[in-house]
Amino acid sequence: MKQALLIRWAEVFDTQEKYFTFLEWYEVDPYKVKKSWRDRLIFWLHNQVECFMPQMPNKRNADYRSWKIRFEKYLPYIDTNEETIIVVSSLWWTFILKRLSENSFPKKIAQLHLVCPASSNEGLIDENIADFEFNFSDLPHLVSQCEQIFLYHSTDDHIVPYTQSEKLAKHLPGVIFEKFDTRWHFYTFSAFPELLDNMWIYKK
Repeated sequence: MKQALLIRWAEVFDTQEKYFTFLEWYEVDPYKVKKSWRDRLIFWLHNQVECFMPQMPNKRNADYRSWKIRFEKYLPYIDTNEETIIVVSSLWWTFILKRLSENSFPKKIAQLHLVCPASSNEGLIDENIADFEFNFSDLPHLVSQCEQIFLYHSTDDHIVPYTQSEKLAKHLPGVIFEKFDTRWHFYTFSAFPELLDNMWIYKK
């Protein structure tokens, strides 16, 4: 059975004061049930793909070292005899890019899906990628570990500018870059059919 790592959102701040400001600004709604395309994806995959959803520490104020420690605890569960798919979005993608640029994965990754990735601080508002920052010159090591890389971004994303993916795509030879115009930051969409279609397109 194929395996998939499905990695959700997080936030990072370069100072504690910015983090505290965020906490003061953030509105809490205890009655809101938030669903996203990730939940729908798990529903469609659960009988055909073994899904892992790593629970990372301090997702409201993340740091690279603690995430790397937690992420590596999942690696012994990767079946080297099965296809592995990784789906990441926003800051999580920045983590994966840094981790795979600097370190090796236990096996070849069949597909890496990158949704509205933050690859630098340029254009970010109130947040930055702090110690998740990576060197573009290290990207060849990531590329060498993936059979296919997909990149998705919407031009109306005002959390992570679309231009970041345009720049990133130039450093990922063979990347399949899918552009959207009305998906914002992919927060509000209960379905993401293009992603599911691409996952089934893959043939070994």
